[in-house]
Amino acid sequence: MYFLSHFYTELPNENLLFVAALSIPDFATGFTRVYNSHLKHASLPQNENLQQIHRGIVQHYAGDKWFHASPLFTKQVAAAVQFFLNENLNREKLRLSVIAHLAVEMMIDRQIILQQKEVGEKYYECINKVDEKLIHEYFALHSLEVAGQSFFSKFQFFKQKQFLFLFNEIENIVTGLSRIYASATKTEFTEEEKKKFVLALHNIDSGLRYSWQEILNTKL
Repeated sequence: MYFLSHFYTELPNENLLFVAALSIPDFATGFTRVYNSHLKHASLPQNENLQQIHRGIVQHYAGDKWFHASPLFTKQVAAAVQFFLNENLNREKLRLSVIAHLAVEMMIDRQIILQQKEVGEKYYECINKVDEKLIHEYFALHSLEVAGQSFFSKFQFFKQKQFLFLFNEIENIVTGLSRIYASATKTEFTEEEKKKFVLALHNIDSGLRYSWQEILNTKL
C-alpha cells in the first residue's frame, strides 16, 4: 500500500503523529528488519504521544498485510503484468511482477489525488503540522537514531515537494518507478521502456478508475 492509501484507509483518524508514523516503514531504510527484531515485541511507550507513533508504525504493517492479501489487489497486479507484456516489455530483463505490484499501489494513490483531492490536501496538512521532535524522541527511545536520520532525510523531501501531487501526470509515476527499480537493481529503465510503461499505465489507470475504492474498502 502506498502513502496516501495508508492514510485513506485509516480515516477518520487524523492524529498528526499517527499519520506521520504510517510512513516511517517506507522511508527509514531497512526498517522492516528493525521492526521484526525489536519493535514488534516492544512494550507500548508510556508517553501518549509516543504511543501514537508506535500505533502508526504497527498499523502500517497491518494495513499492508490485508491489502497485499486482497484478491482484488492481486487481480489488478496480474492485469498490470499483462498490460506490460502487451507493450512488449521484456519479462526476461525486467521483474515485471515486482514493478506491477508497485505500479498498482502508486496508481491507486493517483486516483485518490484525481478524485478526492481534499484527502491529499488533508494528508499533507497533517504531516506538515506534526511535531517532529516527538518522532526524534521515539527513535531515540529505541536507540534507532540511524533509522531516524534515514526517515527524516526522505520525509522532508516528500513534504517540501508535495510528492504525491506529482502523480497527476503518469509520466512522473514512470519516473518514480524507474528510480525505485534502479535503487534495487542498479539499472534504470531505458527511454524506450519508459514510453512503453507510460502506455501500459494508461491502461492500468482505466482499470483502477472505478475499482480503487472497492480495493481499499475491502479489509480482510
